[in-house]
Order: sequence, then C-alpha cells, then structure tokens
Amino acid sequence: MKYRLYMFKNSLKNLDFKTPNIFNKKKNKENLKKLIYIDSDTGKMKHYPPAAQEWYNSIYTFNKNQIKLLPALDKNLLNLFKSYSNMHLKDKQLLTKRKTKRRIKYNRLSPVKVFVGRGNVKHTNNKAIITLFIYNTEKLYLNRVYKEQYFKLFLPKVKLKKKQILLDKEGKEIIKYNRPFTYKEFLTVPDHYDIYFSHVSLLVNKVNFFYRVIVQYLYHLSKLVYLNVINEQEKLLIFKNKANSFYALKYPEFSSFLNKAIKIYISKYLKFRYLLRINKAKFELPFLQYLKEFVTSMYKKRVQFNVVSLNKMHLNSDIFTQIVTSKLKNRNNRLFRVLRSSLSKVKLPIFSRISEKKSKPNKNDFLINKIRNTYINSMLEDKTINVDNLYGLLLKFFPSKDKLKIVQNKRISTVKWSVSLKNYILKTLKHNKLFGVRVEAKGRLTRRFTASRSVYKMRYKGGLKNVESSFGGLSAVILRGNVQSNVQYSFLSGSNRIGAFGVKGWVSSK
Repeated sequence: MKYRLYMFKNSLKNLDFKTPNIFNKKKNKENLKKLIYIDSDTGKMKHYPPAAQEWYNSIYTFNKNQIKLLPALDKNLLNLFKSYSNMHLKDKQLLTKRKTKRRIKYNRLSPVKVFVGRGNVKHTNNKAIITLFIYNTEKLYLNRVYKEQYFKLFLPKVKLKKKQILLDKEGKEIIKYNRPFTYKEFLTVPDHYDIYFSHVSLLVNKVNFFYRVIVQYLYHLSKLVYLNVINEQEKLLIFKNKANSFYALKYPEFSSFLNKAIKIYISKYLKFRYLLRINKAKFELPFLQYLKEFVTSMYKKRVQFNVVSLNKMHLNSDIFTQIVTSKLKNRNNRLFRVLRSSLSKVKLPIFSRISEKKSKPNKNDFLINKIRNTYINSMLEDKTINVDNLYGLLLKFFPSKDKLKIVQNKRISTVKWSVSLKNYILKTLKHNKLFGVRVEAKGRLTRRFTASRSVYKMRYKGGLKNVESSFGGLSAVILRGNVQSNVQYSFLSGSNRIGAFGVKGWVSSK
C-alpha cells in the first residue's frame, strides 16, 4: 500500500497541470502517430437553415397517425387568426350605414386590414410555439389619419384666414375659412357659424366681459388707496361686495354643455384614437388570451404566440401574393399596372455580378481548412501561452472579442475595420439582405366579360439565384430535395366575375 502511494506521488510530480490530462501520457514521446494529410480544397458549407424554414411543423412523435392531423390544424389556425386580427367591435358610432353583406364584401376586398402570412409551429412535449407574420396596413392607415387630425386640431401649419362670405336663405352671413378650427379657436368662433359654437362663444364673451369689469374695478380701488382716500381694509370690503353681486347673474350651464360641444367637435379625432388602441391591443397578452383558449383546444396543449409585425409587404411571400391577389379581384385594376406597382416599393441593395465573381473568398482562410491538418502535439508546442493550451489553440483560429474585424472587398482593394461583438454577429448572419422579388399571374384576367382567353404576365426585380453558390463557388443546401434555401415561394388562387386565376410569388435573400 505504501509503495502504491509513493508511485502515485511521483506520477503527480511529472504531470503538467497546464495541459489536459489526456495529453500528459504522450508528452515526452517524440514519435507520435501522424494524422492523414488532407489535401482536398474544401469550401465553406452554406449554413444549414432551421427546421422551421424547411417544414411548417417541427415535431417528434412515436405515433405516426398524430402527424396526419397537422396540415388541417394549421389551415384552421391560419383562418382563425385572420378573422381574429380583422375583427371590429360592434359600435353604432363606428359602423357605417351600409348593409351587412356589402360591408363584409368591402372588408374582404379592402387593402386596409391585417394581412397574415403562413408561419411555423414548434411542438414540444406540453407546448406549441406558434410564430406568425403580419403586415398591419390598418395600423398604418389609422396612424396616418390620426396624425393629420392631431395637427389640424392642435398644431395647424397655416394661419386662419377668411376665404369667402356667403348668404343663407334667411339672409344671414356665413363665413368660410381656409382650414378647420383648432381646439382653442373653437371656443372663440363667431356666433353665426354653428348652433353649438354660438352658445359656447356667447358664454365665453360673457365671462371675458365680467373679467374685464372686475379688473378695471380693482384698478380704480387701488388708485384710491394710493391717493389715501380709502385704506386696504375698506378696499377689500368694497371689492367683496362688488364681486358677490356677479353671482346673482344667471349663467348658462357651462361644464356640461361645453364638454358636449367639444366631444362633438373632436369626435373624429377621438374615433381614430379609439380604433388605433383597439388595433394595438388585439396582439397583446390580455386580449390575445381569448384566442389562446380556442387554439389550446385544437392542439390539446398549451400555446405560445410569437407575432412578428413586418414593416414591408415584400419581406414575406405569402403576404406579398395576398395583396396582389386582392387587387386583381377588382376588374377596374389592370393586370400589368398591379404587377408593376407591387414592385415599385421594393428596394434592393446594389449588387454587381462582376465584383462578386472577382471577390471570391479564399478557401484557405476558412476554419475547416485551417484545422484539417493540425496535429494534436501542436497544442503543446507554444510555451509562451500561460493559459490552458486548448484555449491557446482556439485563439489561433478564432479572433478574441477585443480584436474583431470585418473585411469588405471593394473593386480596388480590401478594407478592414474593427467592430463590436454585436455588429460582428449581425454582419455574419445569412439571409439578412433582400436579393430579388418575382411575381407571376395567370388566368382569366382580361377586361372582357367572356372567359374566352387566358392571360399570363410576369414581373421581377433582382434575381433568385444563390449568390454564394452561383458566383462565390461555395456549396449550398437544398431544402426538401428541390427547394432553394434562400428563396421563399407561395401560390394563391383567386376568382372574379369572369373566372379563376392564380398568383405566384418568390422572395429571395442574400
């Protein structure tokens, strides 16, 4: 037993604790078994996209029959969320005078609504995480009109001027102005403008008159005190008696009538503020809880919603094709103009095929090519590193946080500049830039009333190719065996009075 302890202590003395224990046995051996030298020029593999991009459902289950219901559940979920996001509260003041059927048809064809794109569902053991994409044109419209009403009522850009004077049937003058009255101007509006305005302005004029009389009376009393005719106590007593005499006058009921008049005057402004709050509250937690109960009963597990609001319609191909299809349902819209206008707001980054082909990446600089012929004993060669040798080896291949640099290939030379860790990660992300958009429409889209001819039109901006595989010479990944990883495709069908038609949309990224 003592001999074993002695041998163990001697072995501990010979060990170097700076190196991992797995390499201590072969540290003093000169003849190490060399790895097979790899001379193949391996390229950087295109990143593997997440499973949610390849499949709409990410699930693992032992029962195969459980997967069969998922397509029907996803379709019902999408229809339910579309109707939920475009719902309106039943308020008599907010509803129009149209009939119910005409109003429903108008809401379906109207571009002022919430467009919902197909998302994905990630299933866990007891929860389903649902990610959906929306383009809220209703919020954009309400926000724009709300700002216009706000500037009209509180911050007008033009001074108030009389435009013209007219006479009504009774011979009274009606003055027209160059813009609507603001909130403050409403209180001092002329008597002949409106019945509500006349009462309010009359009341304001009376109050202003009483105020001027009291101020003048107080001024004269102060002058008498200055001339030593009366003292301060007599002045206060006389002023109190005069002020109390005003209470005997009969005032109209100011607060109730004024509040009613102001509410009528700014009713449109309040209506748009009310609608804007409803639009915002629909996608927040207290309001969204009622929808969760329906979806929980569908999937029979807890549900978590991730609603992603897009700033541009062409960032999602499903939303892009929905908007084009809704415009084509109206026969007054010409096909070619709709396709051309749908691409007018698409802004693409500047891209040159010649510069992309010239600035091909050096494959020897990729990490996979740097470490392919690295020997195990190279971890122990550098004696200057005082830290763990594995950490020192990683520093040779990966830059430290303080020495991060981004390389930009220009036509003449390459430029390097240091960046923060956050910007470094954002710059290295894939598919963060739009590369191209393409839209096709085919079917009964003529302006004639007979379905005797089919029309095919196509418009595009940019391209759908994978830049790194087509111009950079790097390998790419194919989704489901035939779908490009950088392209999102969607197809929708619609119908009008003549017949049916279809719209295809592609959105590619770089």
